[in-house]
Amino acid sequence: MQQREAQRLEGGRRTQGEALDRKPLVSIITVVFRDKKELENILTNLFEFDTSAFELIVIDGGSNDGTVELLQQWDDKIAYWLSEPDSGIYDAMNKGISAAHGEYILHLNAGDRLTHLPRVALAQCLTEGVDVASFPVLMDQGEMFRPKTGFRLRIDNTWHHQGTFYFRARHLGYNAQYRVFGDLDLNQRMLKNGRIVRLFDQVVSHHLNNGISMSRADFHEVYKSIRDNFGTPYVAVAFLWFKYKGMRQRGKRLATYLASGISKS
Repeated sequence: MQQREAQRLEGGRRTQGEALDRKPLVSIITVVFRDKKELENILTNLFEFDTSAFELIVIDGGSNDGTVELLQQWDDKIAYWLSEPDSGIYDAMNKGISAAHGEYILHLNAGDRLTHLPRVALAQCLTEGVDVASFPVLMDQGEMFRPKTGFRLRIDNTWHHQGTFYFRARHLGYNAQYRVFGDLDLNQRMLKNGRIVRLFDQVVSHHLNNGISMSRADFHEVYKSIRDNFGTPYVAVAFLWFKYKGMRQRGKRLATYLASGISKS
């Protein structure tokens, strides 16, 4: 494959002189690096929806696998795209936020699919000054992630990134030093800074559990976020909490295995 020299490239409707007559309700931000096939899948998914309520911002980390050529093919649909080297996923997400014009921000990346855009709920949140609107997310194998807030967020990430809409004007930005768990750090800082949160029951997206957030090698970042935001005593509580969660999950798997064996006999 021919190598493309790393450089800054951009495109989308905005670069073609499109005037912004009003803020979109939502800016959907997609970050990508050398994943052309999955980017095409998510573009196809998003543009099946009514685009009057959202704009799409795509930030590519300087891919040389045909991603830029794909983005150019979608120039008339994407509000803005940028391709240039970055220092990691959270650096890319910060670039996306800087480029966004929407009232609320939603992040959807590789393996994600939008299933519902809650326009009415978000419009009401905007009227009432809600900073964080968090919705359930359908995981692979039929699991459901339901958002929670309050004390639990001090020791675990209880707002799913692909189900949480952040009011852009009050977004605190990501700490780009994090490699995997910068969304937990953001959520904890939002909680600590007294942001107004509202939880909802309707599923808005499907998330495939195969991304970098599944990495155990970087799990120390979870404890770093907890310690930096709430102090060392919460790290001890979190350690016990994760041990309990692990035992519970293993128990569920064992029960499922035993039940399947009984049904076959």
